Amino acid sequence: MPALPPIADDPANSRRERLLREASRIFAAKGYDKASTREICLAAGANIGLISYHFGDKLGLYRAVLVQPVAELMARMPTADAQLPLRDWLQRFYAAFLQPLRDADPALGELMRLCGREMIEPSTVYQEVCAQHIAPQHHALVAMLAERCGAAEVDAELQHLGFALVALAQDCWMSADYMDAVVPGLMSGPGAYERVLGRLVAFGEALIAQEIEQRKQKE
Repeated sequence: MPALPPIADDPANSRRERLLREASRIFAAKGYDKASTREICLAAGANIGLISYHFGDKLGLYRAVLVQPVAELMARMPTADAQLPLRDWLQRFYAAFLQPLRDADPALGELMRLCGREMIEPSTVYQEVCAQHIAPQHHALVAMLAERCGAAEVDAELQHLGFALVALAQDCWMSADYMDAVVPGLMSGPGAYERVLGRLVAFGEALIAQEIEQRKQKE
């Protein structure tokens, strides 16, 4: 791929975003160890010193590549409010996950490949991201589920339920290209976003209803 030409009047923030975009693509394709800062800067049309300026070093750049999309997702998440009607809450919850699909974000594929690598061989950076950004949101989610399910405290079943609700959306991210290859238009094109969102909300409702029913049977 030919290098992007440097742009003299490019604002600092724009140069930083170009570094992040190209780093995400190259890290996803090659992994952390095989990706080079020289290749990333060449693709971004940036001086290699900008990595030190913005991120400190290669590891700092990798951390930013992982943190930024996760932080953006967490910022879109609705408050874990058990008083909000369940369907309304699930609508907002899954809409936050599906925004990249709705916007046809071209960086989504690279991000998903990178996340796939991390799920197979989690790095210390990914563990940091989980602890700092994902775990607090997860704990708030399962606490809300406990209230909705009438549980006195969070237990293993509710933890699994929380992960299952998130997994529905993660699969849409991770498998979007695969599903569109098997069934063209299923995950893209007119009406796809609304269709996928509606199905996820229905699946989420069914999972929570089943948990409530199982708990009633145990009483």
